[in-house]
Amino acid sequence: MRRKWLIPMAAFALAASIVAVKPTIAYFTDTALAEGAFLVNISDGTPEIEEKVTDMTKLVTIKNTGSYDIFVRCKAIYPETRCTVTFQTTEGWSDGGDGYYYYAGAIAPGETTPAETPLTLLVSPIPGTSGDFNVIIVQEATKAIYKTVDGVDVPDPDWSAAVSQ
Repeated sequence: MRRKWLIPMAAFALAASIVAVKPTIAYFTDTALAEGAFLVNISDGTPEIEEKVTDMTKLVTIKNTGSYDIFVRCKAIYPETRCTVTFQTTEGWSDGGDGYYYYAGAIAPGETTPAETPLTLLVSPIPGTSGDFNVIIVQEATKAIYKTVDGVDVPDPDWSAAVSQ
């Protein structure tokens, strides 16, 4: 008695699979053509930092490798038990009082903070200490946001969106 239903059920399953195969193949092999192109930036680049040390003075410049104007700030990390770092006032740079040294203007893509007025930090070993130490410069950058003030577009930093390097 069981065999009586087996043949119609097999025929139904065969017919259902034949009907379903063609739409399934069409779904998985469908293609669409698109024309034209546009540039997609996966990364806007990261600012490049250049450091030089001359007579225990660290000179820092930063280059904007991205595609939009940025503001930069730097912080010196050093062993406080072995040395002190003193900010030397140079044009364009200021001590923010929060551990960071700020460059005043926005840096355009491909531009560098002026080499003739770099961030200048005097490194002084603490007397009586010995051994090697390193002063590490960490820089952060943020996109320059332009605001209109008295009809003039003025760049303004948003440090809440800073990116460290």
